Amino acid sequence: MSKQTPNLGCTVTDVMYDLVRDTGHVYMPANNCVDMKSTIDFFTGKVPTISHIMTWCDGNLDTQYVIHGDEWIAL
Repeated sequence: MSKQTPNLGCTVTDVMYDLVRDTGHVYMPANNCVDMKSTIDFFTGKVPTISHIMTWCDGNLDTQYVIHGDEWIAL
């Protein structure tokens, strides 16, 4: 079941952390898009060492956010 998650700016079906790889994953249904700043703030607020965030839309890789120096960039 999907739910509205104001912290990410869209409807999500799942959020996962991979603490071994310091990676976060956001899964969304079709036609959704996370807000970059809100998503980064959400993950770094929970796990400050997160260095890579992957968003998945309708089962497909959508966007990746990575820390480069002290700046987050979208790929």
